[in-house]
Amino acid sequence: MRLSHRQIEAFRAIIESGSVTAAADLLFLTQPSVSRLLADLEAELGFALFARIGRSLTPTPEADALYEEVRRSFVGLQEISRVADDIRQYRSGSLKIAAMPALGLQFLPGAIADFTAERPGIAVSLRVRSSHAVVQHLSSQQFDVGFSALDFDLPAIRREPLGTMPMLAVLPPGHALCDKTVLEPQDFHQRPFIALGSEISTRSDTDRFFADHGIKPRVVAEAQLSFAICAMVAGGAGVSIVEPVTAQHCAHLGMVVARPIRPVQPFTYDILTPALRPASRLVSDLVQRVRQRFAGLAATEAQSPGDRA
Repeated sequence: MRLSHRQIEAFRAIIESGSVTAAADLLFLTQPSVSRLLADLEAELGFALFARIGRSLTPTPEADALYEEVRRSFVGLQEISRVADDIRQYRSGSLKIAAMPALGLQFLPGAIADFTAERPGIAVSLRVRSSHAVVQHLSSQQFDVGFSALDFDLPAIRREPLGTMPMLAVLPPGHALCDKTVLEPQDFHQRPFIALGSEISTRSDTDRFFADHGIKPRVVAEAQLSFAICAMVAGGAGVSIVEPVTAQHCAHLGMVVARPIRPVQPFTYDILTPALRPASRLVSDLVQRVRQRFAGLAATEAQSPGDRA
């Protein structure tokens, strides 16, 4: 039996509208075309679907039984169509995001808030973990997008730069070094210094920054998170050098004073996506917003490198 979708549509339209003429209008077809579709369907089925009484059509019991199944099928198709339309219009879906603390504690929540305001039907999950853990999450292919700062090459992950900005010195408000617009290695010599934990890759960059110039700051504390370091700096425990997103945020809050350093220490943030499956339209949409937000942050950094308090 070879039934066509168009034949079933014509049958459904006749049942629901009550006549071939009305069905033709619903389907944007001519009346003879609908009559032919009905005749072909009856011939294929091997039984009559309508009793022709005068100029009207009365569904047969067989037609009523067939219509119940057709109705259920079309309800299913309508639901599929609705879901597809929701996906197309960003009214449904989900995003699982993993991010390093430097981006996940303040920068990304702002971008996600803008995203969900325009996409209220999208369920977003943000997991804030170390850069190493973010890489592991993306390697599992269970997360849609990640943000980290690690130099690595894994076949299971696509990595592309979000952007690079110079690291910044952070000082307690009112500190003597706040009078300088740019800090140099010698400014940190024998000063109380709060360092990143030795397991953080950026720590070696900062150690090299000092060692290349024969400078020895007096390390009084260590912390894994840039925000924790800024909090200790704000409390007067010492000075430090941290990644720029957190430095700018804490300076904006008035916790610390941020200053550029020379020579420049570049810091690169990366976007990670699972390499074993294509990125969704939702990921592309979010990443575009994150890039725009980061570009704005970098522009602010470039315009006022020595005036953040």
